Amino acid sequence: MKRRANHEGSYVQRRGRWEACIRIAGHRYWVSGRTRQECRERLQALLLRHQAGQLAPPSRLTLEEWAREWLERGGWRPSTLRRYRQALAPLLLRLGRARLSRLEPWHIAVALGHLDVGSRTRELAYVALHACLNEALRMGLLASNPCSRVPRPRHQPREARDWTLQDMRRFLSCALSDPSPIAQMLALMLTTGLRPGEALGLRWDDVDLAAATLTVRRSVTWVGSEWHVGRPKTKAGERAVALPALAVSLLSRLPREGVYVFWRERPPYSKRISEKMTGLCERAGVPRRPAHYLRHAHASLLVHLGVDVKTAQRRLGHASANMTLDVYAHHLAEGERRLASLLNQALGG
Repeated sequence: MKRRANHEGSYVQRRGRWEACIRIAGHRYWVSGRTRQECRERLQALLLRHQAGQLAPPSRLTLEEWAREWLERGGWRPSTLRRYRQALAPLLLRLGRARLSRLEPWHIAVALGHLDVGSRTRELAYVALHACLNEALRMGLLASNPCSRVPRPRHQPREARDWTLQDMRRFLSCALSDPSPIAQMLALMLTTGLRPGEALGLRWDDVDLAAATLTVRRSVTWVGSEWHVGRPKTKAGERAVALPALAVSLLSRLPREGVYVFWRERPPYSKRISEKMTGLCERAGVPRRPAHYLRHAHASLLVHLGVDVKTAQRRLGHASANMTLDVYAHHLAEGERRLASLLNQALGG
């Protein structure tokens, strides 16, 4: 490694990339780049940050060590903690041993590009890492978040045919004819738009059959072999939902043998719900979908019936109307096309 003048650093080329080192205020800092000039510019940026009092001292703390600390003291909901752990796992296999202070945008971009996962998993890994490094920045462990200079991977969902009204009717008929509590729960989800966890958290004292309403007050989630009961994620999730006659009839037929509507001693595992959902789809002859799709199908029903966005937002428990628009934009677009056709007819086009 050839020594340069004071505050110009030392440079070396390894495996087609350049690395440079500089000592500032008694600490040694490393940078890397595709060219020598790129390294030189990054060293100059370090000096400028030092002069502005924005340069965090280097640490031997690794990304894996920091990620573990971040997850343990985050105070997350169980489902959020599980999601972050799963999202970070593939990236930590590649970057976990890297020192936090030496992590560069290039390292993150290469690691993301080499992940052998789907586009949604890659996007979630990026989001989790960005949040993790943002906290390191807030705690003074980093002077900047290298993830911020890496383009966010974009999930490209596969096109899948939505259920038609006839599909929904066939599925609902099969679910209502199945006496199992899980099948009845899936039928209620289609008629109310409840999330799976909200349906599992439904208690008999949340149901008012005389007023044809139910109140969402809690959600049940599984994390590994443990289940947790908690409040909905947002205040908007705590809501009253009007029941159609089909849902009132469904609930009135169920035996009141415990506190919760659809289970007694312990809620069913997610796998059991998925298996029942698959079986009902096959019996009904409709495209197979996961249980949470029933909420999506309910939203499409609301659009078909001409329900406005604000009303749909309240019924679905979204924190903002923007979320309703983002998640169900393609259904709303279909509604707009129907509206345009009606306007054309009314105006004699």
